Amino acid sequence: MSRVSGQSKNPHTCYIPQAKEKRVEKRITREFLEDLWRRHHRLSNLSPDPLVFARGYGDPLEGETAGLIAAVFAYGQVEQIMKALGFVFERLGSSPRKTILSSSPKEFTTLCEGFYYRFHKAPDLALFLHLLAQALEKNKSLKELFIKNLSEDIGADIAAFCGEILSGDCRPLLNAKELPLRHPVRFLLSSPSSGGAGKRLCLFLRWMARKDELDPGYWQGALPPSSLVVPLDVHVARVGKFMGLTSRKGSGWKTAVEITESLRRFDPGDPLRYDFSLFRYGMKEFKRAFPAEFSPS
Repeated sequence: MSRVSGQSKNPHTCYIPQAKEKRVEKRITREFLEDLWRRHHRLSNLSPDPLVFARGYGDPLEGETAGLIAAVFAYGQVEQIMKALGFVFERLGSSPRKTILSSSPKEFTTLCEGFYYRFHKAPDLALFLHLLAQALEKNKSLKELFIKNLSEDIGADIAAFCGEILSGDCRPLLNAKELPLRHPVRFLLSSPSSGGAGKRLCLFLRWMARKDELDPGYWQGALPPSSLVVPLDVHVARVGKFMGLTSRKGSGWKTAVEITESLRRFDPGDPLRYDFSLFRYGMKEFKRAFPAEFSPS
């Protein structure tokens, strides 16, 4: 399938204007997005996805804890992500929050023995859980921690949330109270303030704020879906740029916000309603539909 300069007769494609045209509303249609949503936004399409590890908790406190852990390790190849998270949740058991709150630093070290995922090793996982335990002890919930300083700037809210967790006392797992600036644990809680798109925290917030067939919505009612920003990964970024959802070349926070604003045209109250289906389309169909976009220049 190639680019077209007129309206496509195939409902699975959309009108793509010539490159000199800049108007977003002509590049993608509500019908196209709704078709993607109907075909892809299904529970049967979920696996393999880290969200699998965040679903199914009757207690929202357990669900939000599982959700954060699943989201922060959602980087790299999905098969390896699932393997790493499978290890973590097997060790944490059916009540991850309870396990974390009842474990000592020494027990975290034992619990995490054998963990290795890309540049995160067992001591990094143990330290992350140790810091998370302190945040859970200081706040009634992760929801409370996030919304207590809620503002109109979701990027700043994410940075504050990450900052509070990372500000915990690292002793005795490290010889220093404060987490070193270049420590691998900081990567797990990367926020827009660090220069990136904050993808994994945006993913976590989508899971928490939205409730439908896929997203569990453990924070439903506390954080409006309209305030969310797309968790920008390589698939959504590629589709978004090609289809005119953004004019930006980078894949940082500003691009994520611009794509979100474009999607807001089609669903002002819930722009991330289309996120999972765009991700699936980018991963499963886009390369077949537009192979030229993947050819060496």
